[in-house]
Amino acid sequence: MWKISLRRATRLGLVLTFCFDCLALNEAAAVTKMKLHGYVTGRADENTLLILEDRIELTPASRILSKDAAGEHSFNQQEVSPGMLVEAEGQWLDKHRFFAEKLTVELEEDEKKIHGSAYLQEEPADAAKIAAGGPSELKLDGYWLALSNNTKRAWNPAKSSEGLAAKTPAENGALAGYHVKYSGMRRKDGRIEAEEVDLGPPASADDYQMPHNLEIVPAKDALTGIDVLEFRQGKKVQGRMKLLAERTVQEYVSHLGDSLIPEGANGTRRPIEFRFFVVEDPEINAASLPDGTLLINTGLLGVLQNEAQLAFVLSHEMAHVLQVHYRREVEETRGTRVGLTIAGIAAGAFIGNAGIFMSQIGIASAVNGHQREHHQ
Repeated sequence: MWKISLRRATRLGLVLTFCFDCLALNEAAAVTKMKLHGYVTGRADENTLLILEDRIELTPASRILSKDAAGEHSFNQQEVSPGMLVEAEGQWLDKHRFFAEKLTVELEEDEKKIHGSAYLQEEPADAAKIAAGGPSELKLDGYWLALSNNTKRAWNPAKSSEGLAAKTPAENGALAGYHVKYSGMRRKDGRIEAEEVDLGPPASADDYQMPHNLEIVPAKDALTGIDVLEFRQGKKVQGRMKLLAERTVQEYVSHLGDSLIPEGANGTRRPIEFRFFVVEDPEINAASLPDGTLLINTGLLGVLQNEAQLAFVLSHEMAHVLQVHYRREVEETRGTRVGLTIAGIAAGAFIGNAGIFMSQIGIASAVNGHQREHHQ
């Protein structure tokens, strides 16, 4: 069983709390399966659960269980109701359709005080209501915040954009890319009853720079003429990755990626050019780098079964970039990263394992994900 760990994955508008725990290949059946967590927000019919705009489809063959302190038990499908936290295991059939072979209702979930922060990846529909101090809603990095008259808020776009370049997004009424801190309590319906929200400026331009002044440059191998990606540090090539030679696949992945770029990419202080490269690497993985470069391994493409699954992975990796996970990872582990140097790679050598190379140059968060909130 191969696994890819994409911890605390995020897709625009997907779920209230969403976790893409693993993408696994059963070597015998060659079937890609995914697991996800989410709070049920409604039912389309007796066999279809809703998590925002996504449909979780069930059939008579689907296993429905509940889980509590005593373990797992059989559960009546018709008793699954909005507000319940569920884990579904199965496959994406289309952009907003997920078939669940197994659905587990988690009955141990208690109300928890949540503190978190994230960068807006889309324009808040209730921005004016939030600023006015009235009841409103805010979808933020996969969560659904409910603001009341009692929610303490510091929501002043003009103040948040002070000191930024002229014609910032906030001056044009656009907030995608801006930072939001929040705290609140989880409600029974899965939403967060916000006690406090605070609007801040977009991430610094430096947060999107590659570490160690690295640049990623498409090139050709001088001896073979094959297309490669070079990791350059000044004039020195620190490592190279082989690009998949099939140009139609490269173009398809790039086109799909371009169609998924969220609004938040327009609100960053430093323009982000998302670039998508399919690299020759058998590991079932994908990685995002701070400058907007996404690396999709051939091993991952080999197990995905439809465009919806690939779109999910690409959206997740772009979220890593826009949520500035690399910088946050560095800040939270600064004590262990002092004096970090590139090591273990012969200059100019082909990189055999992208994940190992990323960790060596200090981009572990691009591979391992980032926990963006904590509970009390």
